[in-house]
Amino acid sequence: MTVASCTRKCAQAGFEIAAMEYSYQCFCDNFVRMGGALAQSESECNTKCAGNQAETCGGPNRMSIYSSQDPLKIYQQPKPIQTVGGWKYQGCITDIGGQVFPWKSVNETGNSPEWCLNKCQEFGFMYAGLEYGQECFCGDLDGIEKAGSKPAPESECNMSCPGAPEAICGQGNRLSYYKWEGADPLYVWNYPKGNAAGRYEFLVGGPIIPLISQPAVNGKISLLEKYGTGEPNSTGAYELDPSIGGDIFHAFRELTGIKTDIFCAAGLTLPDRAGRQINIGGWSTDSLFGVRMYTPDGTLGVNGTNNWQEDVNTVKLQQGRWYPTGLLMANGSMLIVGGQDGSNGPPVPNMEILPKAGAVKHAQYLQDTDPYNLYPFLVVLPSGGIFIQYYNEARILDEVTLDTKTILPKVPAAVTDPTGGRTYPYEGTQVLLPQHYPYTDPLEVLICGGAAKNPRYGLDNCVSMAPDVAQPKWTIERMPSRRVMSCMASLPDGTFLILNGAEIGEAGFGLAESPNLNAVLYDSRKPKHQRMSVMANTTIARMYHSEAVVMDDGRVLVSGSDPQDNVNPQEHRLEVFLPPYLLSGIPQPTFDLPQNDWNWEADYSFTVTSSAGGPIKVSLMGAESSTHGSSMGARILFPQVTCSGNACSVKAPKGPYIAPLGWYRMFVLAGDIPSHAKWIRLGGDPAGLGNWPDVPAFRPLPGVGPVRAANAPTTRSEPVVARSFRG
Repeated sequence: MTVASCTRKCAQAGFEIAAMEYSYQCFCDNFVRMGGALAQSESECNTKCAGNQAETCGGPNRMSIYSSQDPLKIYQQPKPIQTVGGWKYQGCITDIGGQVFPWKSVNETGNSPEWCLNKCQEFGFMYAGLEYGQECFCGDLDGIEKAGSKPAPESECNMSCPGAPEAICGQGNRLSYYKWEGADPLYVWNYPKGNAAGRYEFLVGGPIIPLISQPAVNGKISLLEKYGTGEPNSTGAYELDPSIGGDIFHAFRELTGIKTDIFCAAGLTLPDRAGRQINIGGWSTDSLFGVRMYTPDGTLGVNGTNNWQEDVNTVKLQQGRWYPTGLLMANGSMLIVGGQDGSNGPPVPNMEILPKAGAVKHAQYLQDTDPYNLYPFLVVLPSGGIFIQYYNEARILDEVTLDTKTILPKVPAAVTDPTGGRTYPYEGTQVLLPQHYPYTDPLEVLICGGAAKNPRYGLDNCVSMAPDVAQPKWTIERMPSRRVMSCMASLPDGTFLILNGAEIGEAGFGLAESPNLNAVLYDSRKPKHQRMSVMANTTIARMYHSEAVVMDDGRVLVSGSDPQDNVNPQEHRLEVFLPPYLLSGIPQPTFDLPQNDWNWEADYSFTVTSSAGGPIKVSLMGAESSTHGSSMGARILFPQVTCSGNACSVKAPKGPYIAPLGWYRMFVLAGDIPSHAKWIRLGGDPAGLGNWPDVPAFRPLPGVGPVRAANAPTTRSEPVVARSFRG
């Protein structure tokens, strides 16, 4: 070794400092560490270089230093950093096998207490540790207790951090342990007891395993099943009458007319005066192009006679789609987005309009993110754009051209894995937070659950954003548990029920485990990071192909589960979740509503016919269709209400972007206790969908005009006493 050979080797490796010791040892770095200081005399470096006796290469415990730096960078001996923001150092603790905190990140060049603790803080973890210099762990206090971790001598945590050489980042099997002690906790989970935690109840055994559940304007629920799941002679389509309750022989009406497989299709409620339901896409061959419609009829307690209508030879999509999403646009047309060309087939990275209007629109971002972008989330924004979230990306589209207007920040996933996602197969669920009169606050989207790629754990957080604001960013809120294949039901009091799914895996047959049996209530009226309450548990695993929708009486219908994993059953049983407002002992209010066909910003009178007290409010909930964690059409608004005694007036929301046109359920709330819903149509049918499709298989058509009273009765909204059915 010579001075030249050592300095050359270090420079070629990208280092700015070369050091020689004991005649033949060459060291490279960008810093002098451990508080290294000049020797008292140059004569202490007195060992000749092994490759050139005319040069000196250090000496015993002495180094000859060469550097391109000016001045030379010298770091002092590392020591624990006592405080980082609201974090406090707790000491050195044992960590055998990395079992204390489960969420591990590795940063070989930049790990430091600041980097690690900020990362844990961002994702809502209040306990953290650093180990082996480059490892960062996030977790909870119970991890220390479960692992049996013990305090260790401070001298055993002695490894410097690559991103902060004067700081300590643990050692082998030793954690530099930190705890969040900031003024505000990073999360507060509430644990209500008794009736305040809500309750699951068995409702009725079902004839099918629903894949899609969709409330209808007649007060009933449409349930659809994929081919091959149920009995061979089943039509796969039923209508549930919730007023009949647990009588399996009378609660369901079998519907015919579906000709192709609805496996992983999309659903919407049309704005025509009949409130027809439309089902779009499917699994293979002709099913992929399927367009199916049902006109709800009958009333609660009285069977209708209508069936589904379909003719793929005359009415079909331009492109076949498995796992598409549908959106009712502001002009009354439907936007159909994405999917695959058959089961696990190539992507369909484009969009089309129904009724057909021009060619499909290519979306390169759907091509680039396949196969992690199925069932993308779509929203009509108050700004007039269309929000789309797919995989771990989001953007705003122009509603006319469908070109990208704004690319939004990447969607956070797991603290250890930014490559996780929120849409199928890393299936989470999205809702819109309530919009309140005068609608000046920006609209926020809320997405809960999903999955990481490696390891494939369910995500333990929700993320929210106001896409229309300048420089929007995602806010992360920790959930009490991990959840993939999650469902979320919007409730009429403005809260949201998070339920169903698993803690490990991803969506698909046999791809998940550890059912999440707990429900969580998200209350957007509370401060962020304090909005979640751990509610009641169920005993029924709701895995792949499960759904949740709020019924007109305020209960949440919980259905489905078709995991095909040889562990959890294919689930025919229907449950209801009773939110706390139904268990308070306070009667639900009732009201009369003379008019159910509304124009934007017009005033409509209603009469509160009974109420146990509390200020009168109104919530309007968009017609939804639930499948695979997607609640297509869901939206909730709280319009302006004025009352004089029992005589009240509600001002219809602004349109067509604050409250897009379509069917809504109107709930009257006395305090936080909701009535039974009444259906209203807002904004009419400007696209003339009531006259489409004018082909024999879909006739008679509802036509264009006022709402038909038979489809949206204007009689008094009377509550039905919630019943519990066992067996």
